[in-house]
Amino acid sequence: MADWAPIQLPVDEVTLQEDRAHAVRRGTVTLQAGINYLRVEGVTPLLSDRTLSAALRGGDGPRVNDVQLRRRVLALPAERPEKIRELEKTQREMQEQETALRQRIERLSLQEAELDQLADAAVDDLAMDAAWDRFDRAAWGQQLDALATDERSARDARLGRQRELSELRRDLRNLGHRIAAALQPSDRIEAELRLEVSVDTAGDYQLRVDYLVAGACWRPYHRARLEGDQITFSTEGCAWQNTGEDWDDVTLLFSTARPSLGTEPPDLSSDLLTVRKKQEVLQVQAREQAIQTTGLGGAATTPELPGIDDGGEVVSLRGQHRSTVPSDGRPDRVPLSQFTTTAETERVAMPELVEAVLFKSVQVNGGATPILAGPVDLVRGGGTTGRTSVLYIAPGERFALGWGPDGALRVRREVDVSAEDSGMLSSWIKRDTTVTLRLSNLGDEPRTVAVRERVPVSEIDKVKIEVNEQRTTDRKLPDDDGILDWSVSLQPAERRRVKLTYTLKKHSDVQGV
Repeated sequence: MADWAPIQLPVDEVTLQEDRAHAVRRGTVTLQAGINYLRVEGVTPLLSDRTLSAALRGGDGPRVNDVQLRRRVLALPAERPEKIRELEKTQREMQEQETALRQRIERLSLQEAELDQLADAAVDDLAMDAAWDRFDRAAWGQQLDALATDERSARDARLGRQRELSELRRDLRNLGHRIAAALQPSDRIEAELRLEVSVDTAGDYQLRVDYLVAGACWRPYHRARLEGDQITFSTEGCAWQNTGEDWDDVTLLFSTARPSLGTEPPDLSSDLLTVRKKQEVLQVQAREQAIQTTGLGGAATTPELPGIDDGGEVVSLRGQHRSTVPSDGRPDRVPLSQFTTTAETERVAMPELVEAVLFKSVQVNGGATPILAGPVDLVRGGGTTGRTSVLYIAPGERFALGWGPDGALRVRREVDVSAEDSGMLSSWIKRDTTVTLRLSNLGDEPRTVAVRERVPVSEIDKVKIEVNEQRTTDRKLPDDDGILDWSVSLQPAERRRVKLTYTLKKHSDVQGV
């Protein structure tokens, strides 16, 4: 029977993926000429056997003949009998306290009921004395006050004992769980690697073992610090793992690869086409359309790009230093990248979404790697001001961050919709909409606000939207997406008004708007 020699082969590098990890164990082993049988203890039993591989480097003719994982179940002995006896003694004492508390609560309940009956009788006597003109206000007042005090004391005592009983019963349940766990032996699964290697010459060799393991994942986490017009944007990899083996002083890599997605084609369903008579009335519907882009643009931009997580290309990020991630399921953050750049700041109001003026910064991703989609902690003025999120931002791409509302600015939005008006000889129906925005500066410093409002955009010829320049502030006109922008300067304690009026025209056979 082979004598398996134990060796030290610690985890040296881990590549974290979306829902698993690729672990690499490395080490130097001293081998004798011929066949050597090696054993590595403390390996996670969650290891995927199909992904297990080993390689040997150095010397003459190194070969790995076989590598396999051996699992075994260890039955742990029950706790010491004297420990169980101590727990059972504590349980009996607590049960006796429970019985005494129940009896005390019953006596207090009876006392409370008797005091209540005595109070009713006192009120009846009071009515009888008043009928016979023997009413003594001071004496009866003292008697009723004494009865009320006794009732209140009895009620408080009963409620206090009931709280003690509830806590005692909770402790009894927990103690029962501890006794049951001590009486039943538990088990644990352990695993070890066994390698059969052969070399032609004795000496030191470099051994590497690779495998995939479940029970680990990671997500990107960002932090933005704004100081003046300078913003420092840092990215961390937040790692979780409960694989059963601790990763001590390892090199961590964070990958966006998704091996769990698979390559199976999607299921196809039948698409049934039918013919129906053309409707005499055109039914339309208003909908919200989000303008999706990866960022705010760079040197060369495309008209519109869908939002994606990693740009369609697997990204691999390396931790800035070696780290330790214990197997406890808790999050551990590892610094990945950081850059400092100049930010363009402004105050923006979009009252249709929220009646507040938001502080906004626009900056460029000055890092060499993309910013992955994830949450962003916002730090400004020496403290955390809130949290936002970003989508995928390519290197060199401009992106925006919202830093919360400006407390010194107020905005109010009012909408006035007129009744529909149709001419006697016209087949078109008109409806005017007036939007009034009122802005106030309650602070002691002048502020400039970028105000943004929108009008509907029609996709059919039988529905038209026209902005009334004469009744719109600064005669503004919308862009292709229906957005209008104003720059409003407010002095301290100043109020300004922005007005927008547009007309919706629809054909008489159009319904839904």
